[in-house]
This record gives sequence, C-alpha cells and structure tokens, in this order.
Amino acid sequence: MLIETALIAAPDRANNAVFGRPLLERLMINCERAGIKRFVVAAPRELYPDVARAMGRFKGSGSVSMVESFSEILNHRDADGLAIDPSSPCVSFSGNLVFAKSQLARILDAHASDPRSVHREFSTDRDRGGEIATGPIGEILKRGGISTRLAAPAASLLPFALNGRPEDREEAELRLARSIREESAHKDAPMARWVDRRISWRISYWLAQTRVTPNMVTVANTAFGLTCAWMFSVPNYWMRLFAAIFFLISITIDGVDGELARLKMVESEFGGKLDVLTDNIVHVGVFIGLLVGCYRVDHSRAYLYLIPILLGGFMMCTYAVWRAFKIKGEQAAAWLDKVDRWSGRDFAYLVVVLAVVNRLEYFAWGTAFGTYVFALALIWITGPTASSMKSESL
Repeated sequence: MLIETALIAAPDRANNAVFGRPLLERLMINCERAGIKRFVVAAPRELYPDVARAMGRFKGSGSVSMVESFSEILNHRDADGLAIDPSSPCVSFSGNLVFAKSQLARILDAHASDPRSVHREFSTDRDRGGEIATGPIGEILKRGGISTRLAAPAASLLPFALNGRPEDREEAELRLARSIREESAHKDAPMARWVDRRISWRISYWLAQTRVTPNMVTVANTAFGLTCAWMFSVPNYWMRLFAAIFFLISITIDGVDGELARLKMVESEFGGKLDVLTDNIVHVGVFIGLLVGCYRVDHSRAYLYLIPILLGGFMMCTYAVWRAFKIKGEQAAAWLDKVDRWSGRDFAYLVVVLAVVNRLEYFAWGTAFGTYVFALALIWITGPTASSMKSESL
C-alpha cells in the first residue's frame, strides 16, 4: 500500500532555515513530492502560530491537521469528514530532521517491501536525535516495531537532525549538497559523474547560501557558452584551445542551476524548460562556431555545407528525443535516464583533446553526421517499445 499520511512531531527548531527555507516546510515539501497527501502535525496548542509559520506554503492548507497529541488522530476527521484508518500505512517524523528526496524515497521503498511491519530508522547525527518510522498508523502510535539502519551512501549520511550545536546547520547543508551526486548518478555520463559533479555541487553549495537564483545561473552560463561559440570561430590555435577549455567549464556549470534549484527547493517547470532551451542554443552555437572556425582555418567550403547538414541532424535528434519522452508508464523513467546518459556532455572532454592536437575538424565531421546516427538509433530502440505500449493502451 502506498503511504499517503505523514505524522510529524513538530520540530522544536521548525523555523530554522536550511538554505533559506524553514526546516518544517522542507520536510513537508519532500513528503509531498513522495506522494504524501495528508499531514498530521502534533504540537502544544500555544505553539500552533509558530509551527504554522514554519510550514511556509502549507500554512492553512486543507491537507494539514494540527493536534496536541497523536492519540487524537484515530478519532479525528479531516476537512472532508474522513476518519483515519489505524491499519493504513504512514510515515512518522520526530526530531529536527534534514533529509533529501532520495533518502526519503529509499526509506519508503524499504516499507514497500514489508508494508505490514513497523520500521524505524534513526538519524545519523552524533546524538541520533531524529527518527523516521513507517508502518500502520495504529502500530506506529504504539511505538512498536523494529529499529533498523537502512544502507545509506557514506558520502551523504542523511537523514540528519539539528540538535542545538552551532555547527549543526552547516553540517546538514553540506550533507544535502553532497547528496546531489548520488541523486543524479543513475543518469549522468561517466565523466559528468566522476568529475563534473565533484565540482558543481561545491559551487551549488556556495551559491545556495546567497540570493543567486537558478535562472540567474542559467542565463549567465548561456552568455558564457555563446562567448565560447564565438571563440571557436576565430582562426587561431590558442583562441580555439581556450574556447574548448571554457566550454568544458561551461558544461560543468550547466549542472549548477538544477542542483541549486533542488537545494533551495525552488524547482519549476519554467526553469526546467529554460535550461533545456538554453542548452540547445549553446550547443548549436558552439557547433556552428566550430564549423566556421574550421572553414576560416582550411578555407574549405565543405565546412559551410556541413552547417545545414548539422542543423538537420539536430532537428532529427529533437524529434527522436521528443518521441522517447512520449513513452508513458514505468518504462518512461528508464528511457529518459538512458536519453540523458547517451546525450550527456562528456563530448566536451573530447573537444579539449582535439583542440590540443589541433584537430577540431575531426569533431566537426563527426558531429555533423553523428547526430543522424544518434537520432536513428534512438528511434529504432524506442520504436518497438512505443508500438507495444500503444497497442496495450488500445
């Protein structure tokens, strides 16, 4: 059974800001993104106003019920008049917990493998000051069940609880930033995972403590990428080499806007579309700049003819990716991860190597026709899946 209810013992540091957002609101947003639809928050009545402020955008929501004690909830009815079934599953939180979406997903997956039992996991801070439990509501309220230590990547060591030490918040924010590498590892290309993310999460961690927004990073990096495109068009070895190096830096920074959005919890559909659009603009600009540079170096008109061929390949790739995105169901996530991995940005490392040996024309020819190979391969691979899924829907 899917968990739709969260029991939250109001944290005594509910208003403490982690990357600019109250601790309690962060907890509730992560729960909402995990599919949880109902929140029951327990707090002394005199603290209701303070706790409500810490809820942020959840304040006054019909999905939130406030009680003085969880013992009230079995007889409690929500705004729709629905009572809570003691046998229904829930997830409960106690302590000043900080965790990432991926950590909550891991805990909920463990519950799904044994939904009738109560599982408890304590936080990984020095004081073990927080706890997350899953299981039937009635059993959770009896404080029964088994204590468990679910396997967590050593780099993140989350969930984490703030326990009053001055360094607690800094430690929690650092762990959150480190967890970004794990969340994206399944869809990052090898060099992006081993090199780019090791750099980008540190930049994101620093920017998350400022007023810089993800969209600001996107726009600034787009301007930087287009500058690289112009540098590629200059018929000078050193200018083109620095263009390749700067483009690699731009590729690394390209991951920062998404990481920053996740740390500040300000992801938006507009931001995602802006990122995709600007990425494509920069890539097209860089490849055209590279072709123009090859023409100005070798004075061969063949490179000018490659420009429309390249643009046609990009259009075909756009169609192939759009087609892959139309796949629905559980297979969709797997296909989208593969698309991200196959169309990853590791090619920037190859560009640097070719720039060093002054053979960027190899990349120019390979890219012009390689786009067609990628598009046709993606169409062929997703073809049977798309057809079978369409027949199943009929």
